[in-house]
Amino acid sequence: MSLFGAYQNLNIGYVDKDVPFETYQIDNFQTFSLGLLYDRILENGWGFSLKLAPQISSNFDIQEIDGRDVFINGTLLFDKLNQEKQSMWTFGVEYDAQNGLNFPIPIVAYTKRLNEKWAYKIGFPDARLKWTLHENHNFEAFTTLDGFAGNINDDLEVYKTDYVGTLKNTYLVGGLGYNITFLKDFELNAKAGYSAFNTMEVQDYDTDEIYDFDMQNGFYYNFGLKYNLNKKAKVKSPY
Repeated sequence: MSLFGAYQNLNIGYVDKDVPFETYQIDNFQTFSLGLLYDRILENGWGFSLKLAPQISSNFDIQEIDGRDVFINGTLLFDKLNQEKQSMWTFGVEYDAQNGLNFPIPIVAYTKRLNEKWAYKIGFPDARLKWTLHENHNFEAFTTLDGFAGNINDDLEVYKTDYVGTLKNTYLVGGLGYNITFLKDFELNAKAGYSAFNTMEVQDYDTDEIYDFDMQNGFYYNFGLKYNLNKKAKVKSPY
């Protein structure tokens, strides 16, 4: 069983004079996550993992935490490991508000290690090719479904009507990433790429659309920091 935490600071910087509200309210969102991961080995190379990851994600416009700032995420995975071929199949389901979606998505992947330096993963919602420079340093080429969800914890005036709700963003992106592990349990990652699909909406708490942004495909970058406490994975991925 593992305990982990993560922090993300998102600066959107969206500027459009035609948007019918003050965009400074959606300029910056902060996300704090604390999660629990449980792994168990089954028979014949099978294993499963269950992850529960509540998080606080908000623009903190009123400098207070509201109950709607809290999002509950979860993942259930089954893995079939072939140690001889250094490969693994993964099947499961995930509900993650940070995909910007209101429903769970399936997970299927085939992972293969080619040698000490190279490994790849093909599947949905992401595919990756990794080159390991050093034990604690690696580079990745990736395509992935990603996104964001955060609570707008103050009234948002749209067409002279006050609304409350969430900002949700979903995009399909391809690019390059760099990951480094330091002080044993800290992971820092930096990603840059280009989005091939991009949608962003302000939704009310019933997930009905308040405002749909006219998002264009464009360049993407992201920085993140993660801390793993008592990391004891049962099934070791060949990736």
